[in-house]
Amino acid sequence: MGQKSAKSTKKDLTQLTDEEVDRLTNNTTYSRQQIQDWHQGFLQDCPNGKLDKKKFLEVYKKFYPEGKAEKFCTQVFKTFDSDDNGYIDFFEFLIAVNITSNGNVREKLRLAFDMYDMNKNGVVSII
Repeated sequence: MGQKSAKSTKKDLTQLTDEEVDRLTNNTTYSRQQIQDWHQGFLQDCPNGKLDKKKFLEVYKKFYPEGKAEKFCTQVFKTFDSDDNGYIDFFEFLIAVNITSNGNVREKLRLAFDMYDMNKNGVVSII
């Protein structure tokens, strides 16, 4: 009694700590203000701070209405959900956006390889 369980101390995904902003400024090309702006936009679409696969697919289909969004989206989602917890948090989201927008060739190739390495065994296989 009186002690908080581990579950009750879980991070509030709708708030960014100074440490998280520092990590993002160190791992992206974005300024503190840009990170705060991206975060506000992310929360408008994902008020709980979690981008789930359903919402990800919904947004993706808007950009690529003629494409076979579901299968590709599944792979992209798995790649961006780096901790494999079933959702993309803001940190994962911004790192992915930064790589796709501002990454060098090696970073972009790594991301592309990770998307097509479907079973995460380090090999891209023909299905």
